[in-house]
Amino acid sequence: MIELLQWITRIAGLGALALGATFLFALNVAPLSLHMALGGIVALVLAILAVWALIDRVRVPAAIAALVWAAATVLVGTIQDWWVGAGSRLLIEIIHPLLGIGAIGLAEMLTGAIARKRASLA
Repeated sequence: MIELLQWITRIAGLGALALGATFLFALNVAPLSLHMALGGIVALVLAILAVWALIDRVRVPAAIAALVWAAATVLVGTIQDWWVGAGSRLLIEIIHPLLGIGAIGLAEMLTGAIARKRASLA
């Protein structure tokens, strides 16, 4: 199950980043809703992994940070249109991709930690 969540994060994250890059460069090859859905999947899986890590008592501070990170990723993704309208486009072009890349990295870290803990118990 942990490997499945890891691969879901990798695939959805790569897709969201690729689509985000097309929007950044005004190519718009896919609907924005697809980018948002993939980003939402990454945030959801990160939250699931964070809760799993908390239950298993694995990297608890990182798991708490991952929960906050997942919420921040969704929040910034949903309100970024307002920020762009307020003249902060450059800020969004930096923060939003960093949040997405960080979410993927945190998910990778948590899956590794959970898998190591499970392997040590076996």
